[in-house]
Amino acid sequence: MTTARSEAPDLVSGREAAVRAVCGALGRGRFVHETLAALAEQQRLAPREHALALNVALGAIRHFFTIRCVLRAVAGVDPRRTPRETLAILATGAYQLIWMDRVPAFAAVHEAVELARAVVGGRAPRLVNAVLRRLTGSIVEARTDWRRLSPRHVRVDYQRACRFSQDVLPAPDDLVAHLAAATGERPQRFRKWVQRHGPDVAESIAWASQAQPAIVLQRARLRVGADAFAARVRAEFGAGAELAGDAAFLPSAAAASSAGLFREGLAFVQDPTAHEAARFVGARPGERVLDLCAAPGGKSLVIAEDLDNRGLVLACDTSAAGVARIAENAARLGLDCIRAARLDDAGDEGAFDAAIVDAPCSNSGVLARRPEARLSLTPRKLASLVALQRELLDRAAARLRPGGRLIYSTCSIEPQENDEVVAGFARGRPDWAIAATRTTLPAWGARLADWHDGGYVAMLMAPP
Repeated sequence: MTTARSEAPDLVSGREAAVRAVCGALGRGRFVHETLAALAEQQRLAPREHALALNVALGAIRHFFTIRCVLRAVAGVDPRRTPRETLAILATGAYQLIWMDRVPAFAAVHEAVELARAVVGGRAPRLVNAVLRRLTGSIVEARTDWRRLSPRHVRVDYQRACRFSQDVLPAPDDLVAHLAAATGERPQRFRKWVQRHGPDVAESIAWASQAQPAIVLQRARLRVGADAFAARVRAEFGAGAELAGDAAFLPSAAAASSAGLFREGLAFVQDPTAHEAARFVGARPGERVLDLCAAPGGKSLVIAEDLDNRGLVLACDTSAAGVARIAENAARLGLDCIRAARLDDAGDEGAFDAAIVDAPCSNSGVLARRPEARLSLTPRKLASLVALQRELLDRAAARLRPGGRLIYSTCSIEPQENDEVVAGFARGRPDWAIAATRTTLPAWGARLADWHDGGYVAMLMAPP
């Protein structure tokens, strides 16, 4: 009797997984997490390699336009004439050489060459070897104090830079070109920020958008007191965490979701800007609140806490997976006033006191967390997003009781998705009132607790 033996799938290294993820982002606008999740589901990416793949892929995309500039300066690389796979290998290799100073240069170059041989073939290995060796040879100091407007300094964190032996960024005579390249932003978008906010604020937005974001744990207010929360944070994360109010700010590499604090339902991950948008609802115990675009459920958690877990939060999503994540997070915090449902199955719940639409958007306020968005946003895509945002607002408005509150939020800082959508909604309903609006620009600083995402929130009041 013979027994069929299934062959184990071929494992990919963290660096190869990163290259695949960068290719997906460059070619199809696919999110890095989607590519890595697919590899993990196929049992082709070992858990220990996942963290490296995620760091390298997100870093290469976050700094892609800066890397292009550097590679052109030191080795004459023309991205328009370089195959996508080769460009992805060069970008991930360059990210390791410039930003990951603990990775030995010889190891990064060797792995990149081997990947080029395996993935691309032909002349690619020699090209990758030559380009990355030139890059390595042009680095004078891996870490030095950052000097603003220096065309030889590539900023690697808030205070430090990698210094090159030659100019690798445009001269600061053309300030927009220099700062766009230095911050890894598209010149067209940077120029719009300058026109809208002025040069100093535009520069601040761009620097915050290229930073490694902090992970923020919010205290589960109904399950743990402030002092006990602070003590647990210090015990589990030590000096690496910074406390501010009810939040703990952690380095981007922190394994927050595996911490006891998180698993026991004493905390959840949420940026301060998103947290404040949920508090904008002003939910009161006993109220009924509709969260129209809820997954993974962070805002629903905050609203349920404001309800003191008394009332109803109908948290909707379009996918079964999204609904499952909402239910899982609500159960972890013991918030049984949250009911997770498919959006199409949530039509018989009656009128609501308040509704929040956390609309799909361009992600322009959270480019640090979702750097793929800077590659994929086009005027056509923006127009389609605005149409969807208007449709969702209309849908939520129809579910409110007279005098109800309609909250509209995005993680965008684009007026077309924010004030213009709200103003357009109000123009068609002169009996509705715009009660308040708030735009938050992304920010970072020397301290973790200086961090927050960008975003927008508005409250509209239905007629009595």
